[in-house]
Amino acid sequence: MLTSLLAPKGSRSAKPLVEDVSTGCSESVGDDKEEDEEEFDWQVEQEVYMESSEEELRALQKYGFGNQRSGVFARLQEELSDVIDIKNPEGTTAAERRQARLEAESSVFSPDHYLADLFEDDEIQRLLKFRPWWKQLSTSTEEEGEAAVSFTDDEKEQLRKFTNCSYLLDKESRRQAWLSLVDILLAYCYEVRSTEGEHNVESPWTIRKLSGTLCWLEVS
Repeated sequence: MLTSLLAPKGSRSAKPLVEDVSTGCSESVGDDKEEDEEEFDWQVEQEVYMESSEEELRALQKYGFGNQRSGVFARLQEELSDVIDIKNPEGTTAAERRQARLEAESSVFSPDHYLADLFEDDEIQRLLKFRPWWKQLSTSTEEEGEAAVSFTDDEKEQLRKFTNCSYLLDKESRRQAWLSLVDILLAYCYEVRSTEGEHNVESPWTIRKLSGTLCWLEVS
């Protein structure tokens, strides 16, 4: 599909592979479809990506782990709506990103929905009684006197494959990194409880939308 989209104009044929030529009417319909398809331009406008200079990168706002990244979304403006909710992250300060998140949450808040969940909470009570995997793990290990967390051989092998990365973070950056991790973990915990441990295709979307770190590039 990508090869077809990137092919230069005229390098692909729009002529249908199978045609019904039994009647004159079908031939005319086929000709009309062929003309419509030939008029569609499948060529994609492409531009060579130019690396930003150090001066331009220093002028961009920071975000991400340890508030150390910039320029990541500069060439992904069209795809931003599928990844994050903040607009123009390169030119938005941390305070502006936080304010934008608060305004967005206030605009979509529904008092009727809140009251319905408050007084008709049968479904919520059922979810609150659900015991997630970490609760079951802690209970079983306490009874057996084993370590709270254990890894399988495959998980240990995966951990060994991780590269050892070092980050020069000051005290404030470390605090922000820890709080961002807590924010993502809380979003994950909500998703596990709300689906009763049954992940689905919307699970990544739910975690991203609930996490201000992921959705709004917010720095705690």
